[in-house]
Amino acid sequence: MRLEGPCRRARRTSNVEPRRLQNFVSTLIYLIRHGAYDHRPSPQGTEASCDFGLSELGRAQAGALSRRLAQTSEIKADHLFSSTLPRAVQTAEALSTVLRQSPIAMQELCEWESGNEVMGNEAFMARFNGLRGAERRNYRFATGFETIAEFTERVHAKLGELTRRHEDQSLVMVVHGGVVEAAFHYFLGFGPGPFEGGYPAAGHCSITLWKRSGSREDWVQMFANDTHHLRSSA
Repeated sequence: MRLEGPCRRARRTSNVEPRRLQNFVSTLIYLIRHGAYDHRPSPQGTEASCDFGLSELGRAQAGALSRRLAQTSEIKADHLFSSTLPRAVQTAEALSTVLRQSPIAMQELCEWESGNEVMGNEAFMARFNGLRGAERRNYRFATGFETIAEFTERVHAKLGELTRRHEDQSLVMVVHGGVVEAAFHYFLGFGPGPFEGGYPAAGHCSITLWKRSGSREDWVQMFANDTHHLRSSA
């Protein structure tokens, strides 16, 4: 599902705390997915053990995004966060100079530890597609790995902490496709994922922007999966 352009305003949710709207300055959340990376199977099956950092393509993608931001100055970041996985850390480092912020890596912003590497991707997807609703959200695909509900709760808790701590500031988060999807659930108040029947696109080095509404206490999705800097450089 391709999501571009302004989105309707989000419903008020339990994630949004009441606040005074006088002298309102918007909180901006820029979610940037990492660039393409060198993935190698690992017997441990964790995201970190399979992540060997950005590939040549990923470095080119991060460079294209950095050049766009340098030319447009469209993001004036107060803080730059990333997950602790190499592909996200390296993408954040590639953007740190143009954003004039040193990246802060956070474990809670890492991708879903699903256990798909342990099961094998074909077996994992067959099982995943065979589950629906709450059964899928709470199913543990491999011992020692996260359920979807646990993953989204982790991401939601960190988003709540950061948006409260840095109210009325501009935050850039270099994260993962699963985190971008979990953020949709957080800001729109849908609870733990995943979406049924479709999901939001998040290409490598794409930008998705959420903004705190100036007229009410809700979040507005301004745009999603913006990758025009990659298309223009192709």
